[in-house]
Amino acid sequence: MRAMFTSINMIKITANGETFSIEDGTSLPDFLAERGQAPERVVVERNGEALTQSDAKAATLASGDVLEIVRIVAGG
Repeated sequence: MRAMFTSINMIKITANGETFSIEDGTSLPDFLAERGQAPERVVVERNGEALTQSDAKAATLASGDVLEIVRIVAGG
């Protein structure tokens, strides 16, 4: 009997200058959460364009995406 294996397609993205191999279809919120970032506590620029919170929540990452992720800090 032959074992069936599911092929997982991986893509490469860059976040804050570091290259990551992630599963194709990964959402931006999932990517952030896997790295300990709360999506509502960061601002994300994707391929040179700042994303609104609603756009960030709906974004699916694509091969070659370049992200800049900045943590929001409040204080006085």
